[in-house]
Amino acid sequence: MNNGSGFGNSNGGNPNRKKSTIFFRFFILSLCLICGIYLFVKIRSIPCSRRLPARTASTMIHSPVPPCSARPPREHLTRIVKRGETFINIMEGCRIGRDRAALYHRALADAGLAKLYPGDSLVLSCSPDSSLDTLSFLSKKLQYWFLAFRNDAIVTAERRPLSIALSRCLLNGTLETSLLDAMQQYGLGPYLACRLSDIFAWDINFFLDPRKGDTFQIIFTQKYADGRFIGYGDIMAARYSCNGRDFYAFGFFDVSGRLQYYDLNGKSVQKEFLKAPLRYSRISSSFTYHRKHPVLGIIRPHLAIDYAAPPGTPVYAAADGTVREAGWDNNYGNHIEIAHGGTFTTCYGHLATISSGIHHGTHVTQGQMIGTVGATGLATGPHLDYRMKKNGSAVNPLTVNLPSKRGIGRTETESFKRAEESYLALLNFRHAQGSGCCMLDIEQQLTAADSIKRSQPKTCSASSTHGIKSGS
Repeated sequence: MNNGSGFGNSNGGNPNRKKSTIFFRFFILSLCLICGIYLFVKIRSIPCSRRLPARTASTMIHSPVPPCSARPPREHLTRIVKRGETFINIMEGCRIGRDRAALYHRALADAGLAKLYPGDSLVLSCSPDSSLDTLSFLSKKLQYWFLAFRNDAIVTAERRPLSIALSRCLLNGTLETSLLDAMQQYGLGPYLACRLSDIFAWDINFFLDPRKGDTFQIIFTQKYADGRFIGYGDIMAARYSCNGRDFYAFGFFDVSGRLQYYDLNGKSVQKEFLKAPLRYSRISSSFTYHRKHPVLGIIRPHLAIDYAAPPGTPVYAAADGTVREAGWDNNYGNHIEIAHGGTFTTCYGHLATISSGIHHGTHVTQGQMIGTVGATGLATGPHLDYRMKKNGSAVNPLTVNLPSKRGIGRTETESFKRAEESYLALLNFRHAQGSGCCMLDIEQQLTAADSIKRSQPKTCSASSTHGIKSGS
């Protein structure tokens, strides 16, 4: 019974001992958990560089390195020719020795590059030791590429014609201050402003006549060589509106191939006489029969136009003619008188100087410089006294009806009318309401050299020991 009773007591268990066992197990588990958390936090705080063992030289992994190029990179230098620069100066600025530069210069000169012009461009390809290997030269004026190569001591140069593309454009503009400012406002160069003023020089004086609000339209071409802009081409048509009048000029090639300009009626816009024989600041005294002389103080006719201008301003012949007089006069100082055929005569007074070669019997052409503005004779300040006579009688140069030069011939009338109608359609309807420049079309053209004859590029060679040699 005691044994059975003993088994019964062991099965029932001691309640205090059971609680102690549970508490002990919970303590062990808590301790393990705390230690685990501590180790985890400690390991996370160690830098990565200290977690991994340092690699030995035998265990390091090397990434493959590509082999170096056998030829070191070249240096490419680009230069734009500025006014006054020479080929040798540019080469020396690129650290090319004078002897080497002279070698390239001789080869290029024999290939046809006789002169550099502002805006031309050069590209030099140099070795790491700064020695020049190849040179590429773009001549905008000549419209050729010039390429020069070095092979040991010999430089070979060749000339290649450019592929020229003509872009025909239309400009619609409004005058705010001056024609030059208007062109710059539309992103165009001063060439177009000068060319337009030359075309209308017989009808419009662009120093006085233009007013704010005047409108103008120009159809012109731009030239591109191998995708690069190299300059402006011809003005093919133009219209200028001022003081309620419209002036037209349509370009048309005559039988000799020269581009001439005509108005709506086929008359030449180029008159027998220039609108004014100089570029002046203002008219200081007009044509009148009743004026008080500024020096003598008496009332007498002033049958001339006085153009105020700075001393030294060039004076040009108003038309083709023959010099009758050129010398000193007590009233007019240095003066020139020119006969234009049997009808008109022009006189130029108070000149500071008379151009060399201008004397009695000299034939002059329209626009030729004959002297400069001064204040010689009876004058209170620098100006040009400009007079005109018709059949011996004085006339007002600003109001006289001047004859035009030769107009369109009978055999050319039909062709001119077709061209005129085409230009008028573009001026009146293409981009008519807009302001600015737009492209009309693009035409690919052969170069001048290609149109004359097709030939292989001319090549020349220059040697540092034997001078210039002919290439094949």
